Amino acid sequence: MILLVALVVATWRPVIGADPRVRPGLNDLEQAVQRDPENLKVAAEYRQLVIASGDFDRSIDALETLAKRKGSGPNIYISLALAYVDKVPSSGDIRRLYLGRDAVGAATKSIERQPSVMAYYIRGLVNLYYNNFIFRRMSRGIADLQQALTLVTPETPRPLVARVYASIGDGYWRLEDRANAREVWARGAEACPRDAGLQARLSSDERHVADTVSAALYAGTRVDTTLRDLVH
Repeated sequence: MILLVALVVATWRPVIGADPRVRPGLNDLEQAVQRDPENLKVAAEYRQLVIASGDFDRSIDALETLAKRKGSGPNIYISLALAYVDKVPSSGDIRRLYLGRDAVGAATKSIERQPSVMAYYIRGLVNLYYNNFIFRRMSRGIADLQQALTLVTPETPRPLVARVYASIGDGYWRLEDRANAREVWARGAEACPRDAGLQARLSSDERHVADTVSAALYAGTRVDTTLRDLVH
């Protein structure tokens, strides 16, 4: 018994950045997600606690298990895609490629079950992060984001619509198509006049716009995946 305890103590390592105070909330929310896997808001709250804990594989493992259930719906795959995205900033360059691949795959499965603005937005945005010279995914990402716009209805939350417009323009900007980028951002600002991100991109200061787009598509920047104001 003493040897076993010594072995456990010797091999246990805390997760880097882990905060043990979030564990009780994590357990409760994990159970809530298991009871209602299609609830995007509950899953988002759960993932935020996982981010705080630093144990990113916990949400990935839990959501992968739920997604594999027979008859799983589209939203669990959206939550899973975002769990992969959550892990990207803390990962190395090679691991980021695989996380992006997995996020795209999860979003695709969501689309197969029920096409949605959110699923196309996630898949399109993730593709924008890849080096276009090597992977040639920029046009594919823009196409997904444009498809997302075709699914927008009067009930679609405006902040989500604004993000789609911003990302389409970001894709064009990265392709050096400044005219199309500004045209898309202008249309977005017309549809979502209060969005600060779109207004920043419409600045006449080219350097400021370039910095804004670069920051938005830098894999080391944590993407806001709280879904706050993005789902009803």
